[in-house]
Amino acid sequence: MPMNVSEKVRVLIADDEESFLRVVTSVLESTNRFDVHTCDSGDEAIELLKRSPADVVVLDHKMPGKSGLNVLQWLHEQKSTIPVIVLTGHGSENIAVEAMKLGAYDYVRKDQFDKHHFPLVVASVYERFLFKKERERRERELDEREKNLATFELLRDSVVSFSQIVHSSLTTISLLTDESERLLQPLVLPEGREYFKRYFKKVRGEYETLSTVTKSIVSLSKVMYDNYEGLQPAHGSSPESGPAKKPIPQKTVGE
Repeated sequence: MPMNVSEKVRVLIADDEESFLRVVTSVLESTNRFDVHTCDSGDEAIELLKRSPADVVVLDHKMPGKSGLNVLQWLHEQKSTIPVIVLTGHGSENIAVEAMKLGAYDYVRKDQFDKHHFPLVVASVYERFLFKKERERRERELDEREKNLATFELLRDSVVSFSQIVHSSLTTISLLTDESERLLQPLVLPEGREYFKRYFKKVRGEYETLSTVTKSIVSLSKVMYDNYEGLQPAHGSSPESGPAKKPIPQKTVGE
């Protein structure tokens, strides 16, 4: 079934050989799965990429002005992740090796160019790019989850340590309160005994409030940690995939 234009893979091809550009454009567009844009120099390719990034870039290694490797180097310097296919000539193995070092996903020798197979080459490169991008996204998300879990764990442990200190202090306060009440009660005048009782009752009420609040904070920190830990993917698994990516062409011309 024909795809919508918005679903097509946008391909930029830079080659100074006009007849080759016509053939490649025709063979890709005939699949109705690629939106092809062309230019005849490395300089123009850079200008086009500045204005509108492509999904896949095809670069002839030898062009007037900036070569395909120059454009690839520029993309590398821009920290661009756009997948690149380099077109080389016969005996240009060194060029292919250099292109791969600069981050090219694949290379195609023009003397071995197969117009029926080329759409699959472009589709395969784009599919590998999407797979890599998704894997990196999952790794970032998993790393972020692990950092958050470590933060929750630190918070929980800190709260537990804090509560132990508070509990120890409150126990000391309770013992001192009981001892003070016992020692001072015989010394209190009859007219002040009612106030004396209310005073110590209020002190014990404040003690109970602090004790209850401390226990609640500890329980809450443990619940937060346990709930977040329960959301973590099992060891070796990955978070759920994000939104669906562009469909990948699977057919060759004529299918």
